[in-house]
Amino acid sequence: LLYPDNFDRDYRFGRSELAGQAHVWGTVILSVPSLRRSFAYSEDPYHVGLHEFAHLLTFNRGQHISVPVGLPPAQIQLWEAIQAHELTRVVRGESIVDGYALQPSEFFPCAVEAFFQKPVELRDGHRRLYQFLSRYFRQHPALWESRLRARSSG
Repeated sequence: LLYPDNFDRDYRFGRSELAGQAHVWGTVILSVPSLRRSFAYSEDPYHVGLHEFAHLLTFNRGQHISVPVGLPPAQIQLWEAIQAHELTRVVRGESIVDGYALQPSEFFPCAVEAFFQKPVELRDGHRRLYQFLSRYFRQHPALWESRLRARSSG
Protein backbone atom coordinates (compact mmCIF):
# COMPACT_ATOMS: atom_id res chain seq x y z
CA LEU A 1 0.00 0.00 0.00
CA LEU A 2 1.27 3.46 -0.85
CA TYR A 3 0.32 6.19 1.60
CA PRO A 4 0.46 9.90 0.73
CA ASP A 5 2.52 10.73 3.82
CA ASN A 6 4.15 9.24 6.90
CA PHE A 7 1.70 7.75 9.39
CA ASP A 8 1.29 6.67 12.97
CA ARG A 9 0.49 3.28 14.49
CA ASP A 10 -3.23 4.00 14.01
CA TYR A 11 -2.54 4.63 10.28
CA ARG A 12 -3.32 8.35 10.48
CA PHE A 13 -1.44 10.40 7.89
CA GLY A 14 0.85 13.30 8.61
CA ARG A 15 2.43 11.79 11.69
CA SER A 16 6.17 11.28 11.43
CA GLU A 17 6.14 8.08 13.46
CA LEU A 18 6.36 5.61 10.53
CA ALA A 19 7.62 5.84 6.94
CA GLY A 20 6.85 2.19 6.29
CA GLN A 21 5.60 -0.97 7.87
CA ALA A 22 5.57 -4.66 6.95
CA HIS A 23 2.91 -6.95 8.34
CA VAL A 24 3.33 -10.66 8.97
CA TRP A 25 0.49 -11.42 6.55
CA GLY A 26 2.53 -9.90 3.70
CA THR A 27 1.22 -6.37 3.35
CA VAL A 28 3.79 -3.58 3.11
CA ILE A 29 2.79 0.04 3.66
CA LEU A 30 5.13 2.74 2.37
CA SER A 31 4.98 6.52 2.61
CA VAL A 32 5.38 7.83 -0.95
CA PRO A 33 7.45 10.91 0.08
CA SER A 34 9.79 8.70 2.14
CA LEU A 35 10.09 6.19 -0.68
CA ARG A 36 10.93 8.96 -3.14
CA ARG A 37 13.54 10.33 -0.72
CA SER A 38 15.05 6.84 -0.50
CA PHE A 39 15.60 6.79 -4.26
CA ALA A 40 16.68 10.44 -4.49
CA TYR A 41 19.48 10.01 -1.94
CA SER A 42 21.03 6.73 -3.01
CA GLU A 43 24.27 7.54 -1.14
CA ASP A 44 22.30 7.34 2.11
CA PRO A 45 22.19 3.78 3.46
CA TYR A 46 18.53 4.24 4.50
CA HIS A 47 15.92 2.98 2.03
CA VAL A 48 12.39 2.48 3.33
CA GLY A 49 11.36 0.17 0.46
CA LEU A 50 14.31 -2.18 0.80
CA HIS A 51 13.93 -2.17 4.57
CA GLU A 52 10.25 -3.02 4.69
CA PHE A 53 10.38 -5.68 1.98
CA ALA A 54 13.36 -7.26 3.78
CA HIS A 55 11.10 -7.66 6.82
CA LEU A 56 8.90 -9.95 4.72
CA LEU A 57 11.87 -12.32 4.48
CA THR A 58 11.87 -12.68 8.27
CA PHE A 59 8.22 -13.74 8.53
CA ASN A 60 7.25 -17.39 8.32
CA ARG A 61 3.62 -18.49 8.48
CA GLY A 62 2.58 -15.29 10.21
CA GLN A 63 5.40 -15.35 12.76
CA HIS A 64 8.57 -13.30 13.14
CA ILE A 65 11.66 -15.46 12.84
CA SER A 66 15.22 -14.47 13.69
CA VAL A 67 16.75 -15.59 10.40
CA PRO A 68 15.85 -14.97 6.77
CA VAL A 69 13.48 -17.59 5.33
CA GLY A 70 14.74 -20.49 3.27
CA LEU A 71 18.05 -21.17 4.99
CA PRO A 72 19.25 -24.74 5.59
CA PRO A 73 20.43 -25.48 9.18
CA ALA A 74 24.14 -24.93 8.41
CA GLN A 75 23.36 -21.53 6.92
CA ILE A 76 21.22 -20.60 9.92
CA GLN A 77 24.20 -21.17 12.21
CA LEU A 78 26.42 -19.11 9.91
CA TRP A 79 23.85 -16.29 9.78
CA GLU A 80 23.55 -16.23 13.57
CA ALA A 81 27.35 -16.01 13.95
CA ILE A 82 27.62 -13.23 11.35
CA GLN A 83 24.72 -11.35 12.91
CA ALA A 84 26.22 -11.56 16.42
CA HIS A 85 29.58 -10.32 15.16
CA GLU A 86 28.03 -7.48 13.17
CA LEU A 87 25.77 -6.37 16.01
CA THR A 88 28.86 -6.05 18.20
CA ARG A 89 30.38 -3.82 15.51
CA VAL A 90 27.21 -1.73 15.37
CA VAL A 91 27.33 -1.23 19.15
CA ARG A 92 30.98 -0.13 18.91
CA GLY A 93 30.20 2.30 16.07
CA GLU A 94 32.41 0.29 13.69
CA SER A 95 29.73 -0.58 11.16
CA ILE A 96 28.06 0.97 8.14
CA VAL A 97 24.92 -0.93 9.14
CA ASP A 98 22.57 1.60 10.74
CA GLY A 99 22.28 1.62 14.53
CA TYR A 100 18.55 0.91 14.18
CA ALA A 101 19.73 -2.67 13.57
CA LEU A 102 20.08 -3.01 17.35
CA GLN A 103 16.29 -2.97 17.74
CA PRO A 104 14.62 -6.39 17.90
CA SER A 105 14.13 -7.92 14.44
CA GLU A 106 15.77 -4.97 12.66
CA PHE A 107 19.26 -6.31 11.89
CA PHE A 108 18.39 -8.15 8.68
CA PRO A 109 16.43 -5.23 7.13
CA CYS A 110 19.19 -2.77 8.01
CA ALA A 111 21.84 -5.12 6.61
CA VAL A 112 19.82 -5.45 3.39
CA GLU A 113 19.72 -1.67 3.08
CA ALA A 114 23.50 -1.48 3.41
CA PHE A 115 23.92 -4.37 0.97
CA PHE A 116 22.04 -2.59 -1.80
CA GLN A 117 22.72 1.06 -0.90
CA LYS A 118 26.41 0.85 0.12
CA PRO A 119 27.55 -2.42 -1.49
CA VAL A 120 31.22 -1.59 -2.06
CA GLU A 121 31.62 -0.34 1.50
CA LEU A 122 29.82 -3.39 2.88
CA ARG A 123 31.94 -5.76 0.77
CA ASP A 124 35.18 -4.05 1.80
CA GLY A 125 34.40 -3.55 5.49
CA HIS A 126 32.03 -6.42 6.27
CA ARG A 127 33.14 -9.19 3.95
CA ARG A 128 31.34 -12.12 5.61
CA LEU A 129 28.05 -10.23 5.79
CA TYR A 130 28.36 -9.13 2.16
CA GLN A 131 29.20 -12.65 0.98
CA PHE A 132 26.29 -14.14 2.92
CA LEU A 133 23.78 -11.65 1.51
CA SER A 134 25.26 -12.01 -1.97
CA ARG A 135 24.66 -15.77 -1.86
CA TYR A 136 21.24 -15.36 -0.27
CA PHE A 137 19.97 -12.90 -2.88
CA ARG A 138 22.11 -14.26 -5.73
CA GLN A 139 23.11 -10.67 -6.44
CA HIS A 140 26.41 -8.79 -6.55
CA PRO A 141 25.62 -5.10 -6.10
CA ALA A 142 29.25 -4.22 -5.27
CA LEU A 143 30.21 -5.40 -8.76
CA TRP A 144 27.49 -3.23 -10.31
CA GLU A 145 28.56 -0.24 -8.22
CA SER A 146 32.25 -0.76 -9.05
CA ARG A 147 31.44 -0.83 -12.76
CA LEU A 148 29.29 2.29 -12.47
CA ARG A 149 32.04 4.14 -10.60
CA ALA A 150 34.62 3.07 -13.21
CA ARG A 151 32.42 4.39 -16.04
CA SER A 152 31.82 7.66 -14.21
CA SER A 153 35.51 8.29 -13.55
CA GLY A 154 36.69 7.17 -16.99
